Amino acid sequence: MTVRHPYQSDDAIAARARTHLESVVAIESASDEDSPTIPSTPGQADLARFVGAFFAEQGAQVEQDAHANVIATLPGRGAGADAEPLALMVHLDTARGTEPREGLDLEPAWDGSALTWSDNPRIRIDVDTYPALAAYVGQDVLHGSGAAPFGLDDKLGLTHMMTLAWLLATNPEIPHAPLLFIGRPDEEIGRMDALHGLAALLSERGVRSGYTVDGLDPYEINVENFNAAGASVHFPARPVDAGELVTIRLVGVNTHGATAHAEGHRAATRLASEIIQAVDVQVVGFRTDPQRECDALVVFALGGTARADLEAACEAVVAPHRSRGAGWFPEELGDGFTPDAAAHAMLQFVGRFLASDPGFTLLAEDSWGRDGYSHPYRAFPVEHGVQLDIRIRDFTDAGLAARIAHVQELGATAVRVRHQYVNMGPRLEDRPELVTWARDAAGLLGHESAVQPIRGGTGIDPFLDAGVAVGNLGTGYFAPESEKELTTMQMLSGHAKWLLALVQIVAQG
Repeated sequence: MTVRHPYQSDDAIAARARTHLESVVAIESASDEDSPTIPSTPGQADLARFVGAFFAEQGAQVEQDAHANVIATLPGRGAGADAEPLALMVHLDTARGTEPREGLDLEPAWDGSALTWSDNPRIRIDVDTYPALAAYVGQDVLHGSGAAPFGLDDKLGLTHMMTLAWLLATNPEIPHAPLLFIGRPDEEIGRMDALHGLAALLSERGVRSGYTVDGLDPYEINVENFNAAGASVHFPARPVDAGELVTIRLVGVNTHGATAHAEGHRAATRLASEIIQAVDVQVVGFRTDPQRECDALVVFALGGTARADLEAACEAVVAPHRSRGAGWFPEELGDGFTPDAAAHAMLQFVGRFLASDPGFTLLAEDSWGRDGYSHPYRAFPVEHGVQLDIRIRDFTDAGLAARIAHVQELGATAVRVRHQYVNMGPRLEDRPELVTWARDAAGLLGHESAVQPIRGGTGIDPFLDAGVAVGNLGTGYFAPESEKELTTMQMLSGHAKWLLALVQIVAQG
């Protein structure tokens, strides 16, 4: 099997891809689970229009619907003119807390020592702190300021698709299968309402195969993902005469659940639970930051404890994680606050939860590979009390059921469970070519592809229901949905060439 290569050099491809990346990360498109609309934010429609115009310039026929689904179609050519069409998809939204950024910083030929983050001197990004970064040593690193994530999930996948379209437009002799480049809304908040009509449309057009370009590791291939559910535990209001109050902002270690182990994730729910185990204080207020769910504003009632002892406990709990971005900061409480001991009951539950021994891993930061997790990640005041939300993930149906039962047992009648998405693995077992095509394409370029499960989901259930088999491809970056996220110029060029080889292999059948 052979493929044709573009006339452009790797440096020229990377430079063009960087232009594409910087153009899309400058557009605000974070989704919002509190919005009832589809798309949930207007920025996603703005990005869809931008992307549609770009693909039209590359010769594609572009369609866009009211939900910000955008489809750009390129007819097959050469040996692939009559091949089965292939869909390549990304999600247009980014996670809450992502901020648009004009331009990215470049560290040429990075040697693995600490990178400079202009807006966040607390974090230390080097190979000693994060061994997974060894894969990027020697490459030209692109990163932000460290203030907030800028959206590599999934604007890096979008960049690779845009660069592929540009390569096809500028190398007309390269054959390929008919292609549908697709951007979709609201993946980060698990909203699939806009996808049922899209999936039906693809099926009507004879699309049986596709990939989301939404993975993390370089050249990885995914045909399996978590089963997912969410649980909410309610703690009833308990008015309390609190006495002297101290307000602390706890800053956790911000990571995606998929990389929590490698990056040393810490949520404020865990940090606060450890603090109240270390010092005799009562928590009478707790609110997770809506933009950074690992952070929280915590109100402590000192009782007979000295403030210095509370601050010493905060330091002891947080200090081991400071190099990864953790911190604690005294704050003013403000007017109108009503102390509620429900917050303390919530943190005591977190402590019991983490001390339990259900026979499986609990926290995301302790889980990797094919292991699941049950992760209490945020809490906030609600009417008549406090709500704690728990992410529940497992690769097997039985494992997910056991995790749900564990939460229900500890929370008794106060637990509400929501099922979210299912493992695509069993439904892709009869489509091994999705792995073969992508692995062969990487091999022809001298890269090895790891076939491994996604420690998350890509929101493809409606496509599978419509008979469209969709795998997932890596994009080559570090620290998804974190202020630490980075990629490299070499990843930009290499992954675009991987897609270019892939569409030629599909054309050959």
